[in-house]
Amino acid sequence: MRSVSDGPLAVARIALRAVAIVGGGYACTAVAVTLGAALLARAGMVRSEAVVLMAMLGFPLYLGLLLWGFSLRRVSTWWLVPGAAAATFALLRITLG
Repeated sequence: MRSVSDGPLAVARIALRAVAIVGGGYACTAVAVTLGAALLARAGMVRSEAVVLMAMLGFPLYLGLLLWGFSLRRVSTWWLVPGAAAATFALLRITLG
């Protein structure tokens, strides 16, 4: 277990972890929201309603990603799962046009 006396390196490590979780969660949520809105619009929902619905669903998704990210012990797990999800969602969104 680390103590407060670890110094500035520990503070920098925590700050980088927070930036990674906040930024990565935002990127994953943004891609998921755009993909979901595009899929709902293709399924027949009015485009503006699809965007609003997915924007509202993006808030709990982002909150869930943040809570999960801060509960993990290893940051590598954080980069692997949401990074792979964001890449998959982005590729699906590009193929949809």
